[in-house]
Amino acid sequence: MGIFDDFNFKLVVLNALLDENPSFQEELEALIEKYTKDYEWYTGAGPIKEMLKFFSELYIEQIDLEKITELCFDGGNEIYGYIQPDWDGEDYFFDIQSVKGFEHIKNLKSVVYISMLNKEVLDPMKERGITIE
Repeated sequence: MGIFDDFNFKLVVLNALLDENPSFQEELEALIEKYTKDYEWYTGAGPIKEMLKFFSELYIEQIDLEKITELCFDGGNEIYGYIQPDWDGEDYFFDIQSVKGFEHIKNLKSVVYISMLNKEVLDPMKERGITIE
């Protein structure tokens, strides 16, 4: 998994980078075009395996991690739509169990907590002085 123990936490980190011109932008755009445009909605197709594989294997560059100042834990995060476009948030597929590895996000100042985890999971961040909203 790399620096993050929980793949779903890695997805939250990656989501924070989507509007920050990350080093993986071009590759991600090509995959989105290839795999999401013909997705068959509401057929029970589940997640797009190629997108899961890409995010799972993706090494996050330190230069990208330095761009992150805030994380948002929300079922409406854009990244979930790339993996399973018709995901409705009514199951626990993307829930986060651990934020271990957050220490590598040196400029992280705040977290917006809406959903996707039990709030206690964020205690290590709070102990490091990160604002939880």
